[in-house]
Order: sequence, then C-alpha cells, then structure tokens
Amino acid sequence: MSDCIITRRDGFVTITFENYKVYSDTFERYIPTSLSASRFALAGASVGEYAVFAGGYTGSNSSVVDAYDTSLSRSTPQTLSVARESLAGASNANFAIFAGGYTDTWESVVDAYSSSLVRYTPTSLPVTTSLPAGASVGNYALFAGGEIGSNSYTEAVTAYNTSLERSTPTELS
Repeated sequence: MSDCIITRRDGFVTITFENYKVYSDTFERYIPTSLSASRFALAGASVGEYAVFAGGYTGSNSSVVDAYDTSLSRSTPQTLSVARESLAGASNANFAIFAGGYTDTWESVVDAYSSSLVRYTPTSLPVTTSLPAGASVGNYALFAGGEIGSNSYTEAVTAYNTSLERSTPTELS
C-alpha cells in the first residue's frame, strides 16, 4: 500500500492518506497513544482541549473513558457511570456528552465531561435507547432516534444545553 494516493477527476484533485491517524496542517504524521483498552461500539465527542472516547464493548460492556489533549497525550478520566456499548456522543460549548447505549438492556443514562474532564450525570434521556445519533448545533448537544427494543425504534430527539438542562426540540410546522 502507498502512503498517499493522488487522483484527478473532472478537474478536481483528491489526496487520500492511508495508514495514518492524525496529521498536522503541515502534513506531519503523528500517531497518538493507543486507547487504554481495545474496544468497539464506543462513542466520541470533544470539549475544550480534549477529544474524549467513552464506553464500548471488549467482550463485555466497557465504562472506560480516554481523553486526548492537543499534544495527543492520553489521560483516563473518571469512568462512565454505567458500562455500556452502542452509545452516542455529542458536544455543546461546555461538555462532551455521552447518551443512551446498551448493557443487557437499552439505556437512558447520560454522562457529561467538562473541559477539565470532571464527570457529571445530567437528567437521563426520556426514552431508553441504543445506537442513537449524536450531533451538535449552537450551544446544544442533540441525541436522536435509536433502537428501543428488538426491531423497535424511536423518533425522539433530546437536547442538552450548556448548563446540562434537558429539553425536547419543537417540531417545525
């Protein structure tokens, strides 16, 4: 495999990098320290100077949280309040927030990490869900949809503001 693939199509040039995880704006290669535990079905979000990765599955549900600062150094803040996989992550201006997930059942628990990596447990989601989607808009972290039972899904959307107050967005009319 090559390290860089340059393709030109319809007047556009695309540069694809393989086998590298992080690049600076000068295209220097950096490889951060590995996660503290191998896992999948984890979630990520960022807050302040940190990229935060939480939960997942390692053969059992994980409560591990790894945070990477701007120098790509890893730290391990306080664990999630409930070990779980298939959760979602999103950020608002003050918190990286992780919501929902799956243990041996669907979860509604929410964990939030401040820019100093202190964990808070805001009000839970109004519905238990695994595999929700997380997104950020303005000062809100939103969590939408997900599985609420075998072959059963939800249309619920929940928002958390910068004070970790939970609200349900109003539908457009």
